[in-house]
Amino acid sequence: MFRIAISRVEGPRIIPVRRESALSVEEAVRAMRGHLPGAGADTFSEDVQSSVNRINDFRQDVVAPDGQQYRVVIAPMI
Repeated sequence: MFRIAISRVEGPRIIPVRRESALSVEEAVRAMRGHLPGAGADTFSEDVQSSVNRINDFRQDVVAPDGQQYRVVIAPMI
């Protein structure tokens, strides 16, 4: 299982917006795209599974169409 976290970035502050879990990395990526659809189709194009395997999590900052900046984290639940 994987932990999914979406937080809004406001300067030095990180404000949690959404937390959920997924059974696979693919399901986690679909959930991220569903919650941040306007952030662009290529937002999560890098190999998330490789990142999770290599450094134990995937983190990326994205900007939504409304200008809000979000931090996305996908990590295995241990």
